[in-house]
Amino acid sequence: MPPLDLTLAALVVSALALWRAHAALDDRFLEEWAGAHGLELTFRSRPLVVWHLRTARVLRAWGAVAGVFLPTLVELAWSGRGRILGVSGEGMQPGDVGFIFIGYLVGALYAEVALVRPVNRDRTAASLVPRELGNYLPARLLWAQRCAGAAVVVLAVAVAAASFEGASREPSWASVAPVVAFFVAFTLGIERLQRWVVRRPQPFTEASLVAADDALKAQAVHSLAGGGLAVLLFSCSGIASVLAASGGSVVAWAMGLLAVPPLILALVSCQHVGSRPWRVRRPVAGRMGGQIGGAPA
Repeated sequence: MPPLDLTLAALVVSALALWRAHAALDDRFLEEWAGAHGLELTFRSRPLVVWHLRTARVLRAWGAVAGVFLPTLVELAWSGRGRILGVSGEGMQPGDVGFIFIGYLVGALYAEVALVRPVNRDRTAASLVPRELGNYLPARLLWAQRCAGAAVVVLAVAVAAASFEGASREPSWASVAPVVAFFVAFTLGIERLQRWVVRRPQPFTEASLVAADDALKAQAVHSLAGGGLAVLLFSCSGIASVLAASGGSVVAWAMGLLAVPPLILALVSCQHVGSRPWRVRRPVAGRMGGQIGGAPA
């Protein structure tokens, strides 16, 4: 069974996180968020922004909390044994921490996919201005996703090629191939989802609502980027830790060091990348060469 003190600590921290997520958004936060995104809140756009930001925050928090406790409940139901965050009376499985990042990512995705913008029922038109991902997400973040995915694949292939001294069963190419395929699909899928979010029909024509929806789309793709990067970086750290047990002492030492930076970056990715301000830049309707917004804040 999982240690009681760790379980109680996880419950307390999760309760605090959910309490904070469900709390109302104060005026200062809204003004700071709007200013960072170059957005002027109006009496029409403010309710849209408040509703979306709070709902998305709640869903991301619940996703992360589910990542803490759902694996424990599944294992208890399946085997009668349980662990919390990979820790049990029989040892540790640090990989379980990755479920927090996966839960956060699922919550961020659900917030954009399943929720529909509350709009005026009397509207008869929608904004048809073309939108591209590069205007909502910095190129360096897009490439960070791709590079992190490529790094996971390279490390997974290295596991199949490595020699594990004293191991009863060494990883084979057949066992590594599904892992490589999964992370290739995951990396491509995150980018595909971001492009889908950006290109979803915009159910507004009023300038203030279009601008607010643009800022919210930027927030959504940054949340997906933060969650996706966290999963990929944590996976890099985990696979590097596996490689640390292979080969000679030099390889083990190098892989052990390599496992640390991705883990630290994964821990800060959700919070930093997911909340990063970005002023949307895209063509204005009827004037393809023009742009609204400016450089990243």
